[in-house]
Amino acid sequence: MAMSRSQEPESVFLPYKWAKKAPTNLSFFQLDVNKNLDEIISKIKLFKPIYIVNFAAQGMVAESWKNPDDWYQTNLMSQVKLHNCIRKFDFIENFLNFSTPEVYGSNDKWIRESYLFSPNTPYAVSRAACDLHLMSFYRNYGFPVTFTRAANVFGAGQQLYRIVPKTIISGMLGTKLKLHGGGASERSFIHIDDVSDATYKVMKHGISGQTYHISTDKLISI
Repeated sequence: MAMSRSQEPESVFLPYKWAKKAPTNLSFFQLDVNKNLDEIISKIKLFKPIYIVNFAAQGMVAESWKNPDDWYQTNLMSQVKLHNCIRKFDFIENFLNFSTPEVYGSNDKWIRESYLFSPNTPYAVSRAACDLHLMSFYRNYGFPVTFTRAANVFGAGQQLYRIVPKTIISGMLGTKLKLHGGGASERSFIHIDDVSDATYKVMKHGISGQTYHISTDKLISI
């Protein structure tokens, strides 16, 4: 079972419809955590998944400064309502929250799972607050939550405005590519296949209350 507030895009952007070992029995539902919480809970009750991987979040870091309340509503308030309902379901063995390294703020060193949060954008604050809320549920109720935070992900089906496909297209067209930060920024990139594999392993074998970082050990200047 999969849910998203958005309609499914063209199949070229949906590897789960054409990739090797793609699922053959996936049920997709267009539901918004801000508007359709009751329906979401009903589906969870019906399917009784033992694993839930939560990607739901309002992304786009820079845009979060324009209307921060939208980010707090989606990434925190609606999430809290969802978590408060599903914490009572005894069939859930692992709620994997796919978080973000943005919660640590700006760093010039490799980030470890034990580092303290230091968010510096509304987006990052909303994600950090949600993670802390889930940890409070783990400590108080024993809610089985794990966290993953991945480096910059790339791979087939990625939106064309992302840096990797955007760079490829610019090279093919011979057009200039605008670099944020003057090209001095360094990032770690990891393929979606590796992220999916790591996420699956954490889903199956992760220890409740623990965080797992997903990254390579290489930096690329952008």
